[in-house]
Amino acid sequence: MILRIKRRILLIRLALSFVLDYRKIQRLNKRLSGGELEREVNRICAKAGRRMRNTAFQMKGIIVKVGQFLSMRKDVLPKAFIQELADLQDALPAEPFQNIKPFIEKELKKGIDEVFQEFDEIAVAAASLAQVHRAVLKDGTEVAVKILRPRIEELAQADLDTLGLLAKVTQRFPSLGRKMNFVLLHKEFTETIQRELNGISESEHMQRFAGMFSDNPQIVIPKVFDRYTSRRMLVMEYINGARITDRELLLKWGIDGQTVARALLDAYLKQLLIYGFIHVDPHPGNLMILPGNRICLLDFGMIDELTMEEVHTLRSLLKNILFQNINGILSAFERLGFLAPGADVSHLEPIIHHVLDRLAGKVEAGEVPELSNVVGGLQSFLHDQSIQLQAKYMFLIRGTGILITTLAICAPHTDWMGLLFDVMPSVMSEPVQAG
Repeated sequence: MILRIKRRILLIRLALSFVLDYRKIQRLNKRLSGGELEREVNRICAKAGRRMRNTAFQMKGIIVKVGQFLSMRKDVLPKAFIQELADLQDALPAEPFQNIKPFIEKELKKGIDEVFQEFDEIAVAAASLAQVHRAVLKDGTEVAVKILRPRIEELAQADLDTLGLLAKVTQRFPSLGRKMNFVLLHKEFTETIQRELNGISESEHMQRFAGMFSDNPQIVIPKVFDRYTSRRMLVMEYINGARITDRELLLKWGIDGQTVARALLDAYLKQLLIYGFIHVDPHPGNLMILPGNRICLLDFGMIDELTMEEVHTLRSLLKNILFQNINGILSAFERLGFLAPGADVSHLEPIIHHVLDRLAGKVEAGEVPELSNVVGGLQSFLHDQSIQLQAKYMFLIRGTGILITTLAICAPHTDWMGLLFDVMPSVMSEPVQAG
């Protein structure tokens, strides 16, 4: 109880500091203008971002997730604030084995030695909500055991309750409430956290992905052991592979980065444009490269699911972006619900023109790959008052940005737009199978 109260106080104090920052900016708007106003506002927002980051590091748990979630909201939050959250990582020191062992045995309903012939006490991975240990079943099968941290559900619920209260208060600020439905945002975030805290839900995601790619030998999904999986624990096949940054091992295995990148891009497009069921956290740590240019996907807690209509609309949007059809892009935006009531479409047109010019290479963008130009350009105009995005679309945009970074690591100096035009026809020729 004392810990819950302390966490609530920290969150409320953080929220009140943001309210004070908001009022400071309101006062500055009355007496400053131009570059001077911009500098002062950026200073306040950057300081607020650092405060958010420091609080997340102090509280850990889902507040780290909150910081990561906010770092995606480039459509409504100031750039200076977002930049301070960019390096907010989910990795944390693992819980000592003696603390985690009772929880594993509680889920197994028996002693660890009765199920496993080996169990590594040192975790192979640890994040804010769970950690993973390597183990060997009695029949010799090597497995990965993902177990929630002690008390994380209780603390998560307490933090979510506090955040829900703060969301209702924030919604009462007219200038903020018009731009974003904070109550709905809290609901979407809560649903995301609840999925990540549910081993059964993640196992269902994995089995669905396994079905989606059952005829694709290049995509590997770890097998789930339902017998040992529960809401708090997930037991899956242990995959021995290489990280995409392990150049020496990849070279030894004869891995071709271009082939891997093509397979990963194809898999992501199929998730997005056929199944409407998308792994939205495809960062390098969630991928393993296996001999034969195969890719193993890991960590299925963060998933977006789209309707058949949304998938068809995203297909239309991507085609219109590639063929630089502004009217088609605006039509897709409207069908996806991106345009707020009374949106000034004429104001959006030159911004979209600029994004398309970056895509076509008509605007200098340094060393950034073409696909990053698209994502970067999209994020840059999301601040416009005419745009409103549901959280799931922000997850998709963030996931796409992460994918681009991963692809660039796999195969630098690749003509990504050429590869996209090469891969897309086969994907688009398949019927939509979304729910």
